[in-house]
Amino acid sequence: MGAVVTHPAVASVAAVGLVEPSGSPLRIADLAWPGFLTACEDHRILGLLPVALRAGTLELADYQRENLELLLRRWLSHDLVVERMAQRVGLVLSERGIDYRLLKGVVLANLVYPDPSMRVFSDVDVLVAADSFSAAASAIAERLGATRALPELRPGFDDRFGREILLRSGEVEIDLHRTLVDGPVGLRIPLRELFERPGSVTVGDQELRTVNAEAQFLHACISAVLGEWPPRLMVLRDVMELLRSEQASVAADPSRVLEAAARWRATSVVALALRRAESDLGVRVDHPLGDWARRFRPSRVDRLVLRTYRGRARGYTSQLASVIAIDGWAERSEYLRAIVRPDRAYLAARGFRRGERIRRAVGLVRD
Repeated sequence: MGAVVTHPAVASVAAVGLVEPSGSPLRIADLAWPGFLTACEDHRILGLLPVALRAGTLELADYQRENLELLLRRWLSHDLVVERMAQRVGLVLSERGIDYRLLKGVVLANLVYPDPSMRVFSDVDVLVAADSFSAAASAIAERLGATRALPELRPGFDDRFGREILLRSGEVEIDLHRTLVDGPVGLRIPLRELFERPGSVTVGDQELRTVNAEAQFLHACISAVLGEWPPRLMVLRDVMELLRSEQASVAADPSRVLEAAARWRATSVVALALRRAESDLGVRVDHPLGDWARRFRPSRVDRLVLRTYRGRARGYTSQLASVIAIDGWAERSEYLRAIVRPDRAYLAARGFRRGERIRRAVGLVRD
């Protein structure tokens, strides 16, 4: 992402409503305003700025309010377009008999946050079973005129090892997921669990299926720790909102979260996400899971795995580390062949020549 907190007020806005206000309202100097607004947009916390204004913890000049209103209106208008696309994707998959689970922004905004406008988002994220992955992509492409952003790494790679297929229909990106994250953590998730005890969210006048409460919380933790680096403040806020949401019901039975995290071998991910929420948002996780996370100590292996998801080369290091999560030498060999020698069509779409992708990966690791 490359988003950087360029003003201390950015983290304060991300935590609005989570802590009691203290002191005078925040005011943004004229020279700092463009960087502050850009950082708020990068971190996806634009929808929290009106909350801070209403709470009296932030004061803006008239021109600053106008800038914010214009930018936020654009985001919220796009959100409506994305929500409509989520409805259409749900209908297409249901008509084809493909079970699905809507994920991330659309779900969290409409299910977890007190007001959907607090949580802006940019695309549709939807999960389907591994054996329906390619069929779902074809259905969306056929019915919604969607095109694929990149060719497959090698034939058959998506169905066996892939995380997502990126599709675009009009101005909306559709992220079709087979699992929740790249790398070894994504390959270790017991995918069948993601379709057990489904929840639902109402978007407009349509009910769409979601993953269960603990899977939703674990996915938020995964996004906060293993997604973009450094993490957006909004994904850390997601973790906090899920903890206190009655709809999500995570707070009611934290033991279910820890049991699921152990099955997913993602216990260290949950602990780190909670600690990052505390440190980056400047809040205390006043919850049994917060107490547990402060006491938790990851194993050496977990620390090494988490390290592969950080830094400029994380896209390559986490991909290489996936080998440890694949069972069987034949499967490992096929996986390594795909990442070391992708198809020419894939390389061409990424602007690489044969061998250039590996040289770039080595260069990033050295840096």
